[in-house]
Amino acid sequence: MKYELINTGYNPEMNINEDTYSIDITLGLRSTDNFIPDFSKNIKVISSNSQTGYEVDVQRKKAIEDYMNQINK
Repeated sequence: MKYELINTGYNPEMNINEDTYSIDITLGLRSTDNFIPDFSKNIKVISSNSQTGYEVDVQRKKAIEDYMNQINK
């Protein structure tokens, strides 16, 4: 069974400590064969305050891509 991403939601960023923060990203998913109802999955991404905004965007995009690759193996 394969899944496709139908929407992405970003929850507020939360400080972990003075050097890092995290965000929960909610992924809306759909089975490509419509075997199960649409569902959502939260993934957590931890970033460093030393990263640029661009680096954080790339990190988050990669986390989403990695999760999608993982469930579609």
